[in-house]
Amino acid sequence: MHLPPLLAAVERGDDVAVFDLLDDISTDELAGDDAVTLLAAAARAGRHEVVDWLVLWDVDVTRPWADGVDPVTWAAEHGRYGVLRALLSRSRDPLSADSPHRRALRTAQLAIATEAEARSETKTERGEPGPLPAHRAIVTDLEAALGVHRSPDELMARALVHADPGHDDWFASLFQLGYRADQETFDWARRVAEEGSCLDRRRFALDTVNFLGFDLDVDQDDEPPFAREAAEFLRPLLDIEQDPHALATVIAAFCSYRPAGTPAAPAILAHADHADPKVRHSVAVHLYLDTPGGTAVDAPERRDVVAALVRLAVDPVPEIRATALYKFTASSVDTPELRAVLAANLTDPHLDTRIEAAAGLALRGDERGLAVLDEIRSGIKHLNSPSAGRLEDIGYLLRTRAATADRAL
Repeated sequence: MHLPPLLAAVERGDDVAVFDLLDDISTDELAGDDAVTLLAAAARAGRHEVVDWLVLWDVDVTRPWADGVDPVTWAAEHGRYGVLRALLSRSRDPLSADSPHRRALRTAQLAIATEAEARSETKTERGEPGPLPAHRAIVTDLEAALGVHRSPDELMARALVHADPGHDDWFASLFQLGYRADQETFDWARRVAEEGSCLDRRRFALDTVNFLGFDLDVDQDDEPPFAREAAEFLRPLLDIEQDPHALATVIAAFCSYRPAGTPAAPAILAHADHADPKVRHSVAVHLYLDTPGGTAVDAPERRDVVAALVRLAVDPVPEIRATALYKFTASSVDTPELRAVLAANLTDPHLDTRIEAAAGLALRGDERGLAVLDEIRSGIKHLNSPSAGRLEDIGYLLRTRAATADRAL
């Protein structure tokens, strides 16, 4: 293993270069000292995807690093949630008395008990600003793995320590509440959301309502008892909610809970041009040109959805452009205006946007899209290359369309 370039790529946060270099490494090399050194460097740099790859290939996570540090203890002590999840991903017995899960839980609990009252950004080993530690996310996940389930109020309190919807503490608490998917948890979340006394509490409660609906299939008859109640609670909020984070969440949640046969588009189209990108992205995610069952949306609504998605396809935020363009890959809509928007995005600097634009044209038989897809595909080196999985999906769609066309001849 030629370690220096790997360590340099980890240091600068270039996961693509790391995976390119790892693609040429043999299994035998991953059993040696250099692999442990690389694991330590990736963990300390917070490169959890690299850590996950190394763990998947059986680099020993129980082996102390060169300075004698235990990897699991280090990650738990420093609140590195993603790194710890990667380190524990191959551990099979969290309930054993000497499991790394129990060791990590004790370490994270001790870190919470001894942390300073004044919380500020931590520093990395290089002295640069680092992520706020996620000790509470670690405790929440590991307690659940060990069969300990906390009350909604306690989980919310953990999320509100940093009060950041993008923080792992927030996500871990939400995930555990959403997993319950019962009437009691919904009643709690609705009650907190309706209090209105604290924006952070309201945001967390609405996020919980949304998470509770993640696994729902609105076309099924055996929907949970709170599904219709949730839709009735959320529908008025689409018109009156002022907080952008809450509105984006309400859009997502309403689309999960709405009764079967009830179109979502008319209720959310008004927010397609919202000033906040989180709201516009939520609209792009939840607008569909066809229903989940595959039937076409009613013609007037369909025109409005196409118009909104075309506007979102030229949004200044790359992720919104890519999401809007993605919706055209599974649709038969084909207009000169749409093709013009797709063609305009063929040179977009954002890779995912460029791929979706090319896919949209290719699936409409436009050679310009096929040429761009071939160009992008030529740069794919392995499964860890950016968008490799998406290109495989698009290739399958193109082959399916071609086979269907052949059968029709």
